[in-house]
Amino acid sequence: MSGGSVTPRTAGVPSRPAGVTVITVVRDGVRTLERTIASVRAQTHADLEYLIVDGASTDGTVELIRRHGATLRWISEPDRGLYDAMNKGVALIDDPERYVMFLNADDVFASDEALARLLAATDGEDLLYGRIERHDEATGYRDVVGGEVAPEALAFRMIPHQTMLCRRRLFTRLGGFDLRYRIAADYDWLRRLYADPAITRRFAPVVVATMARGGLSDQLYPRLVRERWAILRRRGSAADLAGYTVYAALVEVPKHAAQRVLRRLGWLDRARDLTGRWRGRTPRAGAPFA
Repeated sequence: MSGGSVTPRTAGVPSRPAGVTVITVVRDGVRTLERTIASVRAQTHADLEYLIVDGASTDGTVELIRRHGATLRWISEPDRGLYDAMNKGVALIDDPERYVMFLNADDVFASDEALARLLAATDGEDLLYGRIERHDEATGYRDVVGGEVAPEALAFRMIPHQTMLCRRRLFTRLGGFDLRYRIAADYDWLRRLYADPAITRRFAPVVVATMARGGLSDQLYPRLVRERWAILRRRGSAADLAGYTVYAALVEVPKHAAQRVLRRLGWLDRARDLTGRWRGRTPRAGAPFA
């Protein structure tokens, strides 16, 4: 069911397949980008465009992209970071009704039908999102998280951008990603979206993508906490800010510290396996920040 405004902007199933542009932002990602490109090209959804925004790579990434140039659009130029590059990608899309999705250069779709299955759940909502599989290459551990994120849960939960399809016009309505945030600008953008009652959204129980653990937010976790706190102070209620402060102090920060210790000891995969067995391997509602 819809996680926001219940009445969709477009009633009924669209008469033609929705157009989708997948954007991959990359810099020096030659080791993993080929797999991501193959995953996008394998999607069965008909109206699919692929756009790569490269940040002036020097490791052979540009040459790799060039080899696939007939099947995608791309640019390569210096940028001011991840979210600047994401904004550049959005700016290259003209159709306001087209869905936009961001897939990182080390992520892949969960299946060839992932996009088609996600789109099959829509009645034309502005935002459509699903579940994500997380994979730790070092340990081989995998789990699936994701569920409907209610407005009151947004202080503690996040929708990974690899699972989201959002209309291009939302970036005109809400603005782009705020570059003052290095690793939490997508959370800031999502809070703006949730604050707008005219924007419709829907969760679909579809595993959309597989992401690698150990990304930028994992590596710079203390900064992530600070940025989330600053965003909640700016855009959330006093209750949101107080709740997140307690949650971060009692749950997220200790959990992240414990994971780092277990990873160093080589015990993290075993601990996660035991946790998964205790939970019955049931996907959790929403995705935690860490």
